[in-house]
Amino acid sequence: MIKTLKNKLFATLCVTALTLGAVTATSTFNSVQAADKTVYVDVEKNVMGQAPILQPKAVIIDDSKTIYDATKNAVGSDNIDGNTSGSYIKAFKDTASFNYAKYKYAKQLPAIVTDTTTAYNQKIVSDPNWLREKEYNGISGWMFTVNNTDHDSSYNYYTAATPISSLPDGAVIRWEFSMACGCDLGNAGWMPDGTVTNGYYNWNTSSTAPFFTRADKTTLIKAMANHSDKTDSSYTNALNDLKNLTIQQAAVDDDYDASGVLK
Repeated sequence: MIKTLKNKLFATLCVTALTLGAVTATSTFNSVQAADKTVYVDVEKNVMGQAPILQPKAVIIDDSKTIYDATKNAVGSDNIDGNTSGSYIKAFKDTASFNYAKYKYAKQLPAIVTDTTTAYNQKIVSDPNWLREKEYNGISGWMFTVNNTDHDSSYNYYTAATPISSLPDGAVIRWEFSMACGCDLGNAGWMPDGTVTNGYYNWNTSSTAPFFTRADKTTLIKAMANHSDKTDSSYTNALNDLKNLTIQQAAVDDDYDASGVLK
């Protein structure tokens, strides 16, 4: 009888140990797999001279998720329209209107980008509830950078499907609407050469230079997201500088102190 009880007790202890070991191993595995990162997201339409659709916002997210997921988390799932694979974003919800005649860089673009008769397969859309790619001209759309670049250190280009695990903690994901393939954001871009084939644009084989020198607003965006009072003068000044396409780097840097806090 005593021997039988000992055997049962031993068996119970073994099962308990195995169960606890499995729980510990699972917990350790999950903790490794489910690391969180903080990223910063904003959605700008500075080329239209308008306030951001989304002002800078911090997002804490599992690093197995993607840039698309972080953006959707920031703006809300009802305010974003992407392709089925989640590799790029077609539109953000936005009901503000804009007069294309006020677009300051229109004269620097080939006329074909608004000529839907010649370029009959390059449609221009109009959506009163969203700001979509191909609105206002045939080459407009949403672009983004991570810490002010479109690629990582190995020159792998980011897409909205890029996992957060590929980004450094504290990365800034900056979405910007462009009507000139990025040239109107201070980046080089590949634009149509002004001719068409079968109603489609023919594209330049070399890039077009940026229309101006781009300021790096990475630290500014972080500082704005982390600033507690979104109504004070420090934040208001920073927001105006964020909207200013052609602002000089020194003016941007003057908005925050050495520790990255708005002045």
